[in-house]
Amino acid sequence: MTQSYVETLLSDQRYVVYHVSSTMQVGPLPRSGKPHTLYAKIYKTAYMAARACKRFNEGRACAAVHDCGEYGWCTAEHYRAHVVRMVERVNMMSGKRYAEPSNTPGYMSPSSEAYWSM
Repeated sequence: MTQSYVETLLSDQRYVVYHVSSTMQVGPLPRSGKPHTLYAKIYKTAYMAARACKRFNEGRACAAVHDCGEYGWCTAEHYRAHVVRMVERVNMMSGKRYAEPSNTPGYMSPSSEAYWSM
């Protein structure tokens, strides 16, 4: 049986690359190799995550784990616990307040019209 995405993300030995200002996890586009959120990837080693981060930052080496420039990398556990912030939003239909990750896309958030129009 294969591991689910969530089980893989929760593993301490996995690494992710993310956009620092939006905290969205990113990965390389298939042809160009440019970073994009649709191709978010989990890396098995710190070396591969640092290498992808360096490529996304256009050659600037990552001296520290989180201070690489526009993109950063860290363990999946650290990303889930410390990088992604929880924000309080209001459900558009019920009016109740709830908490969701700051990097939730609008079409997946009950606080947006796009979520309810699908």
